[in-house]
Amino acid sequence: MKNFFFYLLLFTSFITAAQTQQNINKNTGTVSNVLTTIDSIRFNGSSTTMEVVLQDGTVESHSISDIQNVNFISASQHSCGATNVHNPNLSYGSMTDQQGNVYKTIVIGNQEWMAENLKTNIYRNGEPITTNLTFEEWLNSAITQIGAWTFYYNNSQYDCPYGKLYNWYAVADPRHVCPSGWHEPTDGEWTTLTDYLGGESVAGGKMKSTGLQYWISPNTDATNESGFSGLPGGSRFSLGEFSNIGLNGMWWSSSENAIAYAWDRSLNYDDANAVRFPPNKTNGSYVRCLRD
Repeated sequence: MKNFFFYLLLFTSFITAAQTQQNINKNTGTVSNVLTTIDSIRFNGSSTTMEVVLQDGTVESHSISDIQNVNFISASQHSCGATNVHNPNLSYGSMTDQQGNVYKTIVIGNQEWMAENLKTNIYRNGEPITTNLTFEEWLNSAITQIGAWTFYYNNSQYDCPYGKLYNWYAVADPRHVCPSGWHEPTDGEWTTLTDYLGGESVAGGKMKSTGLQYWISPNTDATNESGFSGLPGGSRFSLGEFSNIGLNGMWWSSSENAIAYAWDRSLNYDDANAVRFPPNKTNGSYVRCLRD
């Protein structure tokens, strides 16, 4: 046991500069910290308590008997464990949604964005977001205007790292899919982002993850220098069919374009554009929340 603690301490000291998050999985839940605030990890003399010492001098104590494991997430690693998603040269923050899901965040200009796609299946008030709609029910959401979510191809394996697809009615619901302190970005706030990155014609390349295990080649001009870490999770079209995983990713705004349409932004594998486009509100696209 003492050897384990020694090697954990040695390993922690070695990787601290390259990590952004530490997860302590406990019998009573998960405690997450941004690792850039951690100075060291130490154990008391009897090895019954693990202490996490933060850079401001704060000490967090965790009983060894409560700890199941300790995970260290690398700077380029998604919070769900997927690799080569984020820019390892940037500093990411952290936020937690109303369901307890933890995400990396990134400051771009004067805005702070989620750097990962939303994956909650409940609204801010705890009420469930409708799911498991058939093709016909998904199409009819244009009439019922019911908010809904789905996994790509209705398969939960896509939740990591892509998150969930939502129709626009979920995004516009007054119960909010984004947690308190965050909101669903407007079309104008998306434009603020792309303008800061040099305009729509080049912003997409700066927003795309560079990992070719996700993007179909050539993933043109992808640098992820903004840290947005956009992934090509595809979409669910208005008739209910799924398509385009590996080719593009689409993210809703909260702004309508017309009765049946709303603005979104999409990133594509074969150009550097951040495309402003108004798909049908029944489309399933991804969501990035923006700090208030």
